Amino acid sequence: MIEASGSDPLYEFELISQELVELMDAGLPKGRSRNDGDTPEGWDSKEIVAHMAESCEFWRLNLEEGLRRPGTTIVGRPKLDEERSSRISKLSRISTTGLIDRLTLEIGKTAGLLAALEPNDLGTALMHLADGQITVSEMISKHLVAHLDEHLVQLRELEELPPTI
Repeated sequence: MIEASGSDPLYEFELISQELVELMDAGLPKGRSRNDGDTPEGWDSKEIVAHMAESCEFWRLNLEEGLRRPGTTIVGRPKLDEERSSRISKLSRISTTGLIDRLTLEIGKTAGLLAALEPNDLGTALMHLADGQITVSEMISKHLVAHLDEHLVQLRELEELPPTI
């Protein structure tokens, strides 16, 4: 599990991305997740990966908008977001290969954005819906890296479950 320290969000993202790519190379594990409070009980690996792809895209776009207009953009979203649920559902219905490709694409786009950030960008203060004022670095660590890591742990737990018939 990655410890989101906020000290180097690009490095943290690279670590989590590498682990995800390695896991995806082996294919998607079977089984359904336990209810951990954030993930509905019974999500399968496709739904988890769909959520991860959707999260990468959401936070990348949120970060871009926040950096364009740091004083006026509110980043984040409410826990119950119908649009989010709809995007996850749509993504989880595509083929496994297509879904893995989508996650890989979103990881690449997000890594590109993070690599392009200047050191002063990381200290830019944004207004987060739930957290209030938060720096770009803190947002990346807490809302992107740590969240992806939680779902990576879920996928690893599914790998350990006996296959479903």
